[in-house]
Amino acid sequence: MLASLDGKATRPMAEHYGRRAQGGVGMVITENVAINVAGRQMPRQPMLAEEAAVGSFAMVATEIRKYGALAIIQIVHAGRYAGPWDQWDATPRLAPSAIPFPLPPNRVVTPAVMSAGQIAAAIEAFANTARLAERAGFDGVDVHGGRGFLISSFLSPRMNKREDAYGGDFAGRTRFLHEVIAAIRASVSPGFIVGLHLMSDELIENGWQLEDSLELVGELQSSGLDFVMPMVSTFETMRMTGNEGLTARPLFQHEETRAIASATKIPVFANGGFRHLTVIERTIAAGETAAVGLARPLFADPDWLDRASCSPNTTGYCPCASMLCLRTQLTGSLCESWPEAVKERGYLGYEHS
Repeated sequence: MLASLDGKATRPMAEHYGRRAQGGVGMVITENVAINVAGRQMPRQPMLAEEAAVGSFAMVATEIRKYGALAIIQIVHAGRYAGPWDQWDATPRLAPSAIPFPLPPNRVVTPAVMSAGQIAAAIEAFANTARLAERAGFDGVDVHGGRGFLISSFLSPRMNKREDAYGGDFAGRTRFLHEVIAAIRASVSPGFIVGLHLMSDELIENGWQLEDSLELVGELQSSGLDFVMPMVSTFETMRMTGNEGLTARPLFQHEETRAIASATKIPVFANGGFRHLTVIERTIAAGETAAVGLARPLFADPDWLDRASCSPNTTGYCPCASMLCLRTQLTGSLCESWPEAVKERGYLGYEHS
């Protein structure tokens, strides 16, 4: 995370994303950008909530589009995971229900129940950030509905125990997401891309299940969504017995993605554990996904695609050293796989080609 402390984009952040676009990808989706202070998770997490930040984010969009890639900004409200975590008690964190959960390293905390007014404000904040993103020159937004963040916590019957219109049955628990998507689509131009990072399966018995996702994507076909990118688990459930090491496995969530792709006409993007170009090409050719997203491979080596195209068996000159690495969130935006000179600089930009 290379934003300033107040959430504005910086030149290193713009170069980071521009350098990935320069590597030949068709679309660059940014890290998750907070829609407001209440939804911000990390100290240097980007935040696009006010007109004053538009200019800085325009710099990011310009660098991405310069190389022919679509510029997509991922937008999020962290909900119960909002930070900073070391000051968690200072301000009540928002969630649909007051369900306790473990907060690293060794705490159990309980979020505050959102009021009807706070729910309405959050929906408008998503729409506002999308408006500002379009003004900044982005081609679209990717709405983060996974990992236990606010949207996914509304979906989950384990995290959502509300008895009003935003809880209870399937229709109630999905209402918040439907209204977020509708508010965004009504706030941007028709050609602006609206995608969704969807929690495909919570991976816990009493949580959101794959069958729920299959029903939801059917409903979303008329919502104006342009793509769905499924992702399994939350920060909590990925650490539970049976799920340890899940994200280190090749194609660890592709079965869920393939099932969702067969249940909707919305383009579905696969991601997670794709490490070889031949596998990517075979997956797309088989019609199992419309596209494949790469995070760690491109973070470690922005020229991964070009190098892999030349030699299908390579993972690049600078392969990801750890598929479980959380350094990017906990210490900034450094990769253990980068040369020491690059790590000292703090980011892999154009000068490190």
